[in-house]
Amino acid sequence: MKKIILLIFLFTFCFKPSILAGQNKPYDVLMRSGKIYLQNRQYEKAKEMFEQAVSQRPDDPDGNFYLAITLISLGDYQSAAKYLLVSVNDNNYLKKIQKDENYKLTCWSSLIEASQNYLVNNKSDSALIYAKGALILDPERPFNYTLLSQIYANLKMYDSLYLLAENMRSKDPNSPQAYSLFGSYYLAKEDYDNALNSFETSIRNYEKRIEEEKDKLAELLRLKENKEKVIKKLLNYQSEKKIKEFESYLKDTLKFRSGIEKVAQLVLELSSLNQEYTQNLLRVGLIQMQKKKEKEAVNTFKKLVEIDEKNYDALFYLGVNYYNLSLYDSCRITLENLISLVVRQPTEEEKAKIKELITDTSLNYIELPSQFLPYSYYLIKDNSLSILAPERLENIYMILGGSYAQLAKLETRPLYYDSSIKYFEKIILINPKNLDAYQNLAVVYRDKGDKETAKKYLEKKMKLEKELK
Repeated sequence: MKKIILLIFLFTFCFKPSILAGQNKPYDVLMRSGKIYLQNRQYEKAKEMFEQAVSQRPDDPDGNFYLAITLISLGDYQSAAKYLLVSVNDNNYLKKIQKDENYKLTCWSSLIEASQNYLVNNKSDSALIYAKGALILDPERPFNYTLLSQIYANLKMYDSLYLLAENMRSKDPNSPQAYSLFGSYYLAKEDYDNALNSFETSIRNYEKRIEEEKDKLAELLRLKENKEKVIKKLLNYQSEKKIKEFESYLKDTLKFRSGIEKVAQLVLELSSLNQEYTQNLLRVGLIQMQKKKEKEAVNTFKKLVEIDEKNYDALFYLGVNYYNLSLYDSCRITLENLISLVVRQPTEEEKAKIKELITDTSLNYIELPSQFLPYSYYLIKDNSLSILAPERLENIYMILGGSYAQLAKLETRPLYYDSSIKYFEKIILINPKNLDAYQNLAVVYRDKGDKETAKKYLEKKMKLEKELK
């Protein structure tokens, strides 16, 4: 499952804490001091005040709420979510948060991010706690149900998944989320026909909802032309957390100065709908592959790439389907495009940082510590950086090597053998125990006419097979 990342986007625009005075040890004074520090963006000092306040009254929703808001300001969304649960589970305080759209969205986003992080790390029980907290806070937000469906499926809570879908459909017969949940339910039951029908219905309904949201945004911005171009630009700023550029584009380019918070809310809502929509497209493509409908799968993944040109899963599966259809040139172009997006050489500054963090580089790959970058990166033995896990790179290189080998034979282009060899060797660089890579290298060298090297790789494979037994 592809991780889906929701950004805490509105906080910079919208958070306006009240200012009170005081700087003593009692609870109420600690709270006043914390709010002053928070207002002045002295987040570490605010954190200290609120932590002391919460230590005095662990169950007080106000202290937990402001500590959470401070942690969000510091970028620690997962810790923030733990404190938000206290506030959200207090009915009176919950109503207070819900009255302020900006607070509600900021807190909801933090709970969702925490749930997603637990889900990605295979801690579905914990993910469920935070997903339910997000649902309590904002029951009308569709993404809650998409996330819950993933968690219920992981926990094999299929009855809960089905009841959730039925509940949503009873409230709205055209709910795209409801049909997405039904699709997830049938997929978990390996009922691929019903799953496909449900996801396709969901996709049609998402398309309608997305157009409705775009029309709302265009009306708010008074866009008479270039609607798609403007909205795409705003969505890009949002996804890349370029808040200053977002605001500058609205004020300077679009001459829109009043109601930026409302625009940010609509853009975030549209981003959420787009993520759910593309996720369902991906599921449809995978089911089509399961049913051996490669041509239909190609069209689905192509559509997905047109919407999101950096969708790594869509590019990978598009390449796989091209290979299965013997469209080897299309396969290599697609997968090399994917490689260009996920593998790169580190900058000099990054090299220095890697040297500081990593002393032993003798391994074939290393997962870099979280302080390297805010994203997951792997350092491969050839000193390249990969966003994707090495196991996934192996699969990409395997198909790329196979495509070049096939093209070398079909088009009588001997140089393509060298490209094939390059990719199979990259697999061994990552995983020296990959038997298929040695086998394929032996075949390619044989086809190239180098029987001696082919024999060498075949012997390596046979030796490794004995070692692995």
